Amino acid sequence: MRLTAVVALSYLVLARVAGAGSRPCGDDVPCDCGDVLVSGRTLGDGDPITQHACDGDGLVVRLRPGAASAVLDLGNHILVGNHRGVGIRVVGGDGTVTITGPGAVRSFRTGIDAPGGALGHVGDVVTSDNDADGFNVAGAGFAITSCEATRNGRDGFALRGLRYRVEGNRATENGRFGFSLAGRNAALGGTLGNEAAGNRRDGLLVRGRNHEVVRAVATANGRGGIRARLAGGSLEAAVATGNHGAGVHGRAHDATIADSVARGNGGAGIDVRGSRVRDGGGNRAARCRVGAACR
Repeated sequence: MRLTAVVALSYLVLARVAGAGSRPCGDDVPCDCGDVLVSGRTLGDGDPITQHACDGDGLVVRLRPGAASAVLDLGNHILVGNHRGVGIRVVGGDGTVTITGPGAVRSFRTGIDAPGGALGHVGDVVTSDNDADGFNVAGAGFAITSCEATRNGRDGFALRGLRYRVEGNRATENGRFGFSLAGRNAALGGTLGNEAAGNRRDGLLVRGRNHEVVRAVATANGRGGIRARLAGGSLEAAVATGNHGAGVHGRAHDATIADSVARGNGGAGIDVRGSRVRDGGGNRAARCRVGAACR
């Protein structure tokens, strides 16, 4: 997920600030700041947006009518802003837009913004030092995988919707929550899980119905490690260590908490209360309550 040292050095040459272009780009047409991406594109040194900082939006993604899908490949480049606008703003594409790295979006108001359901997948992208959220995404069936959000002013990942998937991501040193996750029937973790470390408030805030939260790791966050308000679903194999507040805490209804560990937190280790909250076994903490005292 991390950019190579060679690419990171390109920060030093991004000195000139460009205004918005508002021209169509994609396929064989290079992209500049403020341009509208209407088809797929792999960014290269010939794209002006990779050579200087942007004074407003970086790229606006609005596919041509009838376009089946499109991939924006950052090509191991960094999009840099001037703390205004959005790095990549997805406004059209019927859930068929893919953004892939390696690459990064840095120092805009928001890193990647896709609140209208047009985004299908983001993979291997870093958002850092943006004033608000690193990722702000809503929709149905989208996926955020192997991405990183660090030192953003608000949330690292602000995600909501239906049946979306979040896997193998890391949120560090963000100004509010590492992950703010809401909606229904989301797969939050799995084989790789997700990690939140050193965020100012809770590492992971999870709200909604029938989410499956698996292998969440929360370390040294300014408040709680994992805070949940769940109806249905489960939280399994969570690890919360060294958080200022409780390790795993919240309220739930008809949900299962299992195989989770909390150590060295400032508040309760595991404390999840509510009706029909089930202790699935394997929970370990100095102070552990899942509905009642843990087994």
